[in-house]
Amino acid sequence: MVIPLNILFWGMEASYIVHCLDETAISDGFVNMVKRHFWPEYNGRMFFWFNTVFHSINVFGIILYEAFGGDWVIFPLAMSWVFVTNGFWHVLGTAIFKEYSPGLMTSPLYWIVMYFIIRYGLLQGMISWPNFIISAIIGTVITSLMIGSLFARRRKLNKRKG
Repeated sequence: MVIPLNILFWGMEASYIVHCLDETAISDGFVNMVKRHFWPEYNGRMFFWFNTVFHSINVFGIILYEAFGGDWVIFPLAMSWVFVTNGFWHVLGTAIFKEYSPGLMTSPLYWIVMYFIIRYGLLQGMISWPNFIISAIIGTVITSLMIGSLFARRRKLNKRKG
C-alpha cells in the first residue's frame, strides 16, 4: 500500500487542530496550566497567536513540499517531529505536576500519524534516512527550546518568590 506523504502531513496538521481544541476545551485548559506552573502573564491571546503562526508555518511547509518535493520534505517532517515530541512533553507534564496536561489525550494522534509516515514514507523509500534524521533533530530541538523556555521562566519565577 502507498499513502502519499502530503496526505500524511495534512493528517498531522488535522491532528494539530484537534490537539489545540484539546488544549482549550478539556480540564481548565493549557493557558491556565501554563499560568499556574510557568508564566503567570500567559494568556489566551498569546496561545491563539502562537498556534496561528505554528499552523501557518506547518501549512506553508506542506505546500512547499507539494510544490517542489525532494528535500523540501524536511520542512513538514520537522514540524511533524515537533508535534510528536510535544506529545511526549504532555506525558512528562502529567507526571511532573500530577494533573492532566491539556493536550495529553490527543497526543497519540501524532504518534499514529508518525507511525504511518515511518511505515509508508521512510520504510518505502519516499523519505531518505538523512532527511528523516535531520528532521527528527530539528523537530526535537524546536520542542526542547519551547519547553525549555517554559522551565526557564519557572526557574526565574521561583527565584523571584524565594
